[in-house]
Amino acid sequence: MQRAISSLRWEKAQVYERNFWSRQVSERPGEVSRYRWYEDRAQGIWRRVKPLLASRTRISVLEIGPGPVGIVNYLEADERHALDPLEDYYSSQPEFERVRDRGVMRHNGTGEDVLSLGKTFSFTILDNVLDHMKDPARVLRGIHRSLEPGGVVFISLNIYTRFGALVRNIMECLEIDKGHPFNFSRSSVVTLLRKSGFKVLWSQTEDYRTQKKEYRRSGDLRKVLKSSLGVVDFRFDAFCRKV
Repeated sequence: MQRAISSLRWEKAQVYERNFWSRQVSERPGEVSRYRWYEDRAQGIWRRVKPLLASRTRISVLEIGPGPVGIVNYLEADERHALDPLEDYYSSQPEFERVRDRGVMRHNGTGEDVLSLGKTFSFTILDNVLDHMKDPARVLRGIHRSLEPGGVVFISLNIYTRFGALVRNIMECLEIDKGHPFNFSRSSVVTLLRKSGFKVLWSQTEDYRTQKKEYRRSGDLRKVLKSSLGVVDFRFDAFCRKV
């Protein structure tokens, strides 16, 4: 079971995240096309989840950790919310405000604060954020409580083999990757979802061997080193139902 990290460690992860987006603003100002992948990804996710929510007359969506724009920005739900600990920063940047849909209600706060919204949702999105959080188990428990009966969660994150996750956890003692305090294997994230009260309805895991070969052939020294050490990350996606 993944344990919560210290507030100091989590703050370092937030500094890392903010610096990442600050570089994006300074290096490519005004380039709206770089956010288009949010829209493309949103369309694919929405196609898959709509049949799972077909019986509902009204759909409310929450995205936790959407960053400056998020998938929720492009969904056709009746009510849309976003919760992010860096929202105060994102909302102060004209670069991000230009591409944001004002119909999304955005809140400053962490995933652990989900119950403070005082609302229930039909659908919650966790896209590439579970490994950034202070207490992933607590976040999932809060999501479970905030979902309507039979509500759905979409989760996506980069995972590792069991060996890769072990090596990454050792590396975490040195805080080599400040932006990602947690490292999951497929089995560990599925176990955490089930213990948090979710049933996995559909999942897809990127092929580890293919990803490892691509890293090795990339010519990028960091990727080649990751391939040699067995710490190649690969994508895991899942739709889960509250039970």
